[in-house]
Amino acid sequence: MNPHPGDTGRVKERQAFSGLLVFMVATALLAAPSPAVAAERDPAWPKYTGWQGCSAPVWSSTRATGEPGRGARVLVIGDSHIRNSASEVKFQLKKSGWTPTVRCWGGKRLDWGRVQVARAKKLNQLPENVVIALGTNDMRWIDRRVTRSRMAALVDQIGSKRNIFWVETFAGNADRFSKSKQKWFNDEVRKLARKHPNVRVVPWGSEARSSGVRFVDGLHYRAVDYRLMAKFIADELNSLLPAADPPAPGVVAPPIA
Repeated sequence: MNPHPGDTGRVKERQAFSGLLVFMVATALLAAPSPAVAAERDPAWPKYTGWQGCSAPVWSSTRATGEPGRGARVLVIGDSHIRNSASEVKFQLKKSGWTPTVRCWGGKRLDWGRVQVARAKKLNQLPENVVIALGTNDMRWIDRRVTRSRMAALVDQIGSKRNIFWVETFAGNADRFSKSKQKWFNDEVRKLARKHPNVRVVPWGSEARSSGVRFVDGLHYRAVDYRLMAKFIADELNSLLPAADPPAPGVVAPPIA
């Protein structure tokens, strides 16, 4: 028995509607960002980083939980020491409730650190807490007068309303980085801390020495020592800074000038 002409039209309409619905659902699934894509990555970060570079800094859309960080953001800016420990640094900070973003690149100095601070400010991604782990390459190649000036400029650029945690250098008398240069640089960090109440010293130099940290090439440490450094940075952050106030649900904190 042949279908009624009206029935045939309704069947075709239902088929067309079903096809459209399937297309819309598929499109929505493809367009929906994964958690990694949803996080904000710096679009200006080089796509090819080679062996020196770090992966693109991520301003995570998901806050960490736990004490004492309670989700507060932390920006870590560093050279190859942070590059070699970035995963562990992020792990240790997240474990303590901090939400970290890491900007690092091997061989970089304080002038590069200033560029990263400016970039983070432009993206409204310069949080209340900033960890600086730079200085090794300055002491290898740059004179002390310029280095002292750049250190002061970096502190001024970050501003007095943010907490600055400056990680001491640790030297092994190799590859143009001597223990005397280490001492001079770490003394300058302490001078900055005495001058600026918001600058806190992370005494990695003394901790590394007492813990027997060893070098693999005159500058860089063993993997076990980088794990120690990462935990030490997180522990110092936890002890030097009071527990953060948790971010209010659905409320974006105003940027710090």
